[in-house]
Amino acid sequence: MTTRNLLLGMQYISILGVFLESCVVFRRMKTQLHAYLFFSCVAALAANIGYLLEIMSTIQDSFITALQFAYVGRVWYAYALFMFIAELCKVRVPGWIKVVLMTVHSGIYVVILFIRKNVLYYNHTKFIVYGMFPKLYHGNGPVHDIFVGLQVVYIVVGLSWLVRAYVRAYVYEKEGIYRRRLMAVFLGVVIQSFFFAAQMMGRNLITFSFDATTFGYFFGMIFMMIAVFSYDLLGTREIAKDFVIDRLSEGIIAVDNSGTIKYINEPAKALYPKLSGNGGSIPKEIIRAIEAKESINIGDRIYSPEENELVNDGKTVGKIYAIVDDTDHFRYMEELEKQKEIADNANEAKSRFLAQMSHEIRTPINAVLGMDEMILRESTESPIRKYAADIMSAGRTLLSLINDILDLSKVEEGRMEIIPAQYEMAALIGDLSNMIRGRAESKGLSYIVDVDSRIPRLLFGDEIRIRQCVLNLLTNAVKYTESGSVTLKVRFEKKDDSHVILKCSVTDTGIGLKPDDMKRLMEPYQRFEERRNRSIEGTGLGMSIVSGLLELMGSELKVKSEYGHGTEVSFDLEQKVLSWEDTGDIIDIKSEGEDYVYQELFIAPDARILVVDDTEMNITVMQSLLKRTCVQIDCALSGKEGLELTKDKPYDVVFIDHMMPEMDGIETLERMRADGVNRDTPAVALTANAVAGARKLYLDAGFSDYLSKPVDGERLERMLIDLLPDEKILPPGEVNCDGSQQIDEKLPSWVYELPEVDESEGVKNCGSAEGYLSVLTVFCQTIPNKAEEILRLYEKKDIENYTIKVHALKSSARIIGATKLSKLAESLEDAGKKNDIAYIDEKTPVLLEMYHGLEVTFEEPDEGLPRMEPASLKEAYQTISEIAQAMEYGLLEELLKELRSYSLEPCDRERINKIESMMNELDWDGICREVASTNITKEKDNA
Repeated sequence: MTTRNLLLGMQYISILGVFLESCVVFRRMKTQLHAYLFFSCVAALAANIGYLLEIMSTIQDSFITALQFAYVGRVWYAYALFMFIAELCKVRVPGWIKVVLMTVHSGIYVVILFIRKNVLYYNHTKFIVYGMFPKLYHGNGPVHDIFVGLQVVYIVVGLSWLVRAYVRAYVYEKEGIYRRRLMAVFLGVVIQSFFFAAQMMGRNLITFSFDATTFGYFFGMIFMMIAVFSYDLLGTREIAKDFVIDRLSEGIIAVDNSGTIKYINEPAKALYPKLSGNGGSIPKEIIRAIEAKESINIGDRIYSPEENELVNDGKTVGKIYAIVDDTDHFRYMEELEKQKEIADNANEAKSRFLAQMSHEIRTPINAVLGMDEMILRESTESPIRKYAADIMSAGRTLLSLINDILDLSKVEEGRMEIIPAQYEMAALIGDLSNMIRGRAESKGLSYIVDVDSRIPRLLFGDEIRIRQCVLNLLTNAVKYTESGSVTLKVRFEKKDDSHVILKCSVTDTGIGLKPDDMKRLMEPYQRFEERRNRSIEGTGLGMSIVSGLLELMGSELKVKSEYGHGTEVSFDLEQKVLSWEDTGDIIDIKSEGEDYVYQELFIAPDARILVVDDTEMNITVMQSLLKRTCVQIDCALSGKEGLELTKDKPYDVVFIDHMMPEMDGIETLERMRADGVNRDTPAVALTANAVAGARKLYLDAGFSDYLSKPVDGERLERMLIDLLPDEKILPPGEVNCDGSQQIDEKLPSWVYELPEVDESEGVKNCGSAEGYLSVLTVFCQTIPNKAEEILRLYEKKDIENYTIKVHALKSSARIIGATKLSKLAESLEDAGKKNDIAYIDEKTPVLLEMYHGLEVTFEEPDEGLPRMEPASLKEAYQTISEIAQAMEYGLLEELLKELRSYSLEPCDRERINKIESMMNELDWDGICREVASTNITKEKDNA
């Protein structure tokens, strides 16, 4: 009986202690840590009260009801204590785990609540009143085992967190009070765990009749009380520090709830000498400034007052006023406002300057590139086309520098537009390689393209901006690499059923970057190691623009570099997929120059347009670019002249230059819309003003579209297809520009006798029968020398130069319509790139046989031709030598054409043909040697 009373006494003491602890925690509760501690106290209180009711029951029903009440605490006590330990040890438990645990505990209690109707918690029960206390014999169900296992997990994990936190506190020399808190809680958990284990495993007299876990609650409560009162578990010291210590550098005034000053620190006394900490009230100017959210001027200083409640034990006991010296801040903001005004004025001036310079620079570039494109369209001479291609490349490089500056302006102003559209990955990679391969090879660098063949063929995104980003990265890599290679690598990662992540990288073996330079990489106009890289061209804008564009497209530039060993720059970009078909292997690359073949997109002999521009050269460019479309073009050199034409004559489209003297393009359009027969005619702004906001400017002014200079011929034609009436647009080649049906031009009979040559395809590629005949003649005349060179390189196993030669043959054969020969040369070029010697050995003889099969012997009859005098022939040879030394292709071609109009000796006729063949190969030294070997020039030199 004595033991029974002792156990009951301990139960009452435990209940009282936990109740007091709950009250203390509730009064001081301010943080999540305190909330979980209070939660565990309430749960322990419910468990203890419930167990007291259990051991005092005399019948089964009251015992089970008390048991269910006790389990309200037991079920949630373990969870609350576990979360309390997590907060104390600063362990972040994810929200979803909390939700799962709370759901599990709720489910366990629901099972216990219906314990009489299921066998999930107790699979059988038997109530007996025997010994010190009544007992409910039971068998453990699955939910009971789950609950016990969950408590074991809580104990193991919680103790490990406490040990780890204590070790860290010791290693990093945290204040001793924190370690003592951890130790007190640790001991409390260990003791509760001991009694829990004793109850689960023990079968002694006490645990048989009495639940030993209540001892755990009792002793655990003791250690928690120690942590609360002795080791400041509720953190009152930290609260005091927040309100006092951290504000000692400012003026501090503390008042009670009645507004009476109770404390004032030294800085506040210096500002308000009449105030003291014993009575008085807060100055009215401080109250007014706080209410109006204004500052206070005291002497030459500016102060910002703040008001905070002073809280103690959860109750507001007054207010604290902080007076912060913000003089430097206000003066900084005033200076910043002045600098902003200066910057805004400078930015406006910059925008005006960029607009003007864009117009002034683009106008001559428009003429250069426009006329150069006409050379590429109309010339059939391979050397001339090569020269023109070089001019086009240089012009585009100059234009790209201008675009870099203008694009930087757009990025800085946040007005860069991202316009997504459908594009093909293969075409994008091909264009990039066309633009960069020549630059790389001219420096002796290997340009490597490594593209995953499984990348979806058709994507949706801003192809222009992606090309601009990658081209800038490739250009930089080539610039700063003196030897080795530049590699473009493209991979992808499937995101979902309609999107992929493109992973693009450019790697070089160049000079690399120093760690200090990496920080400045994205800044505009930055160039590194100027002395070492003084010969490298560029504005230093590329990386800044790339960074801005990628940010607009939701990506960022990543850079890895090792000084002296190269650099890798990369970015990931999400793109929408329009076709999941594989891109395939990207091997061949479209080339420019001699491969360039122009074909108009339409003809419209009945269409009439007007071009208004104050620069005659710009009008000439427009006329030249549209010559093959048969569109009728009227021209005006001023807005006034343009209005005279549009007043009475209807046009299908009007192009108007923006910046013109006296009357600019916008004013011209306004007057055209107000009067005349062209009020509704589509109008296009023809402009060199490509700065930020240009498109919106012209659309708002009433233009249908705008075309920037230099004018792109293909874009111009596509724009006209959209703007011209459908009934006036005809397929190319259907009629002549005078409206009559086209009649096939005659070709010599020998053309039709060439094997495996489609002369109609050749005429289409060259633009006319006359042009085709000229190109075909040169092709056939150069076969012996070029075939011999291919054979020589093959026999020497010079695969690199062999590949270059068959690449050239592939292009020229395609132009004349020899498709089969072109495809065979293409396959051999591919084999050369892969170093497939077996295939080259097998197919090279076939190629040479097919190539020689196109040789033609051109017999030029001398009958009826005047005979050239020996002295004139001597003079002609001497002139040939001088022209060859000056490398004047056109003059030499005219001279040889004139020589063929005379009757010559067979040896001279053969020599002229040989010189012509060398001219087609641009072998100027060979021509000079051939002329020097003739007896005629030697005789002349001796004379």
